[in-house]
Amino acid sequence: MRILVSSYPAVSHLYPMVPLAWALRTAGHEVRVAAAPSFATAAGRTGLPVLPRGEDVDATVAWAGFDPRAGDRTARTMRMFRLTAQGRAAALVALARDWADVVLFDPREYAGPVAAAVAGIPSARVLYGVDHTYAERAAEWPLLAPLWDEWGLGEPDPVGTVTIDPCPAALQLETPAASWPLRTIPYNGSALLPALAGPSGRARVGLTWGASFGGTAGHLDPVRVALAGLGRVEVEVVVAVARGQRELLGELPAGVRVLESVPLHTILPGCALVVHQGGAGTTLTAAACGVPQVVVPFKGDQLTHAGRVAAAGAGVLLPAAELTPEAVASAALEVLGDAGYARRAAGVAAENRARPAPVELVRRLESLTR
Repeated sequence: MRILVSSYPAVSHLYPMVPLAWALRTAGHEVRVAAAPSFATAAGRTGLPVLPRGEDVDATVAWAGFDPRAGDRTARTMRMFRLTAQGRAAALVALARDWADVVLFDPREYAGPVAAAVAGIPSARVLYGVDHTYAERAAEWPLLAPLWDEWGLGEPDPVGTVTIDPCPAALQLETPAASWPLRTIPYNGSALLPALAGPSGRARVGLTWGASFGGTAGHLDPVRVALAGLGRVEVEVVVAVARGQRELLGELPAGVRVLESVPLHTILPGCALVVHQGGAGTTLTAAACGVPQVVVPFKGDQLTHAGRVAAAGAGVLLPAAELTPEAVASAALEVLGDAGYARRAAGVAAENRARPAPVELVRRLESLTR
C-alpha cells in the first residue's frame, strides 16, 4: 500500500501523524510526505521520505490589516488555510492519481481531501487534538467553496473517508460517524535530553507557550506574567521554549530552569502541573502524561481545548484577558491543592493508554483499499 501524507506546513500539524506513518512504514508499506518546498527540510527531520511539491504561498496576506474588533477572524483563518491549499492542490492531485493508494491529511490541510476525491482514492483525516474543525463546520466549510469549485467537487466536505481520532474521549467533542480511535503518542522530533534534578521537596510545574507563539509575536510576555505568578507559589518551575527563544524571556527568577527544544513528553511526567496556552500538542501531551493543566487560551482551538480540559475536571481555564500574576498563582494553588484534578488527569491518561496503538490501525487502513 502506498500512503501519501500531507499536512499544513507546520510541524505542529505534521508531527501528530508521524507515529502512525512510521507504524505503516514498519509494517512494510510505502510512505511519502508531500511537503511545500520551504517545509521539506523540517518534514525530513521525521526520518520519513519527503517529496517537495507545490508552491510556497505567503498566506499571511489573509491577516493584512487585521483588527480583532472586526469579528472576521474565522473568514481570515479560512482564507489563510485555503490559499495554502490552493498552492499545493494540483501537485497533490497529480501524486494521488499517479502514485498513492491512500491519503493521510491533518484537519487544516485542505488540499489532501481534494486530491483524494479527484483521484478517487480513500483518505483519512488525522486529528491532532479536539475536533475543533468539525465542531465549526457550519461556519468554516462554506468558506472553502473556491477551492472545491476549482476541482468541480460540489459542496465542500473536507472530512475524507474516515477520521482518525487520537483525543481521549473525556476531552473530545463530536466527531464524524466514521471515526477510529487512536492512542496519543507524543512526537516532537529528536533531542538531547538534559538531566533534571531529583525531587526538591516542592512540586514541579511545567510552563510553555508552544513553539510558534514566540516566533510569531516576537516576545514571550505571557510566560513572564505566568512566571511572576508561579513565583508566589512554593513550586519549582521548568520553562520549555523553542530553540532560539530563550532570550525572549529576559532575566529570570532564581531557580527557574529553561529547556530549549526538549520534547514535552520527556518533561511532563515529573510535573504536578503544566501551565500553557491551549495548543493541541501541549494539551494532548499533558493528557497522555496524566498531568493537570492550567490553560490560558487566546484564540481559535485554544479556547476549545481549554474548555474541554476544564469540563473533564483535569484542569482549569484562565481567560487570557484575566492573565495576571495573581490569577496564575490562584489557579496553580487551586489545582495543586485539590487532589481531584490529579486523579481525573490520571483517568484521562489511563483512557488514552487503552486506545489502539498506531500499529493496530494498520489493518484498518489496509481495508480502505480493498
